[in-house]
Amino acid sequence: MDRLIMESVLADVNGFNLTKDNRAGYTSALLMGFNEDRLTQVGHVFSELKGMVQEEGIELLICKTMVHGIYDLEICTTVLDEPVRISNKAISQEMIGEIEKHVGAEAKVLLGVDGLGVEDWLEIGSLTIKKCEG
Repeated sequence: MDRLIMESVLADVNGFNLTKDNRAGYTSALLMGFNEDRLTQVGHVFSELKGMVQEEGIELLICKTMVHGIYDLEICTTVLDEPVRISNKAISQEMIGEIEKHVGAEAKVLLGVDGLGVEDWLEIGSLTIKKCEG
């Protein structure tokens, strides 16, 4: 599956939730929310990504933009030549705070989708929150 198609499908994310999910050594899961009519397409994207990265996991970069409360996300992997970018998404300060706590604690986190089976969730090898460059 082409990276641009993945970006197009994942652009419809409408929320984020951090769960305490003790599964296979992971301490939590960052769940992305989508409308129910998009779950099949999103599931296909996650399945493709899971097949690409296999056991190595992904790098998730949450980039603070110049607009308060709006973030860009990048799903990075050595398999793709460029990250899968999800731009201009609203994430509450409370949620960013929770994610930052997990980053500081070096917790093992999964990236999943609310409403999809855990078998297609992605292991996050590295999670970074930073201010975007220009």
